[in-house]
Amino acid sequence: MNKYEDMTIEQLEEINNKMGAKRLEIKGEQSKVVAVLDAKKTEKKAAEKLAAMTDNEKKALARVIEAEGIESAEAVGEPGGLAVGE
Repeated sequence: MNKYEDMTIEQLEEINNKMGAKRLEIKGEQSKVVAVLDAKKTEKKAAEKLAAMTDNEKKALARVIEAEGIESAEAVGEPGGLAVGE
C-alpha cells in the first residue's frame, strides 16, 4: 500500500496523472464493451420476438422489411458474421 502522505508533490502528481490516463483508457474500452453488449441484447430480443411470431406474421414482416428496402440476411450476411474482406 502506498503511503501518500510521505510522498512529494511531484510524486503525487505523477501518480495522479498515471491514474487519470488509466481511467481514460478503461473508459474507452468500457464504451466498446457497452456498444457490443447493447447490440447483442438487441439482437437477442429481436430473435425472441421473431421466435414468438406465427408463420403468417413472419411472412408479413418479411414483406414489410422488403418494402422498406432493408436487405435480407442473404445480402448482408448473418448477424455476428465477418464482413467480406475481414
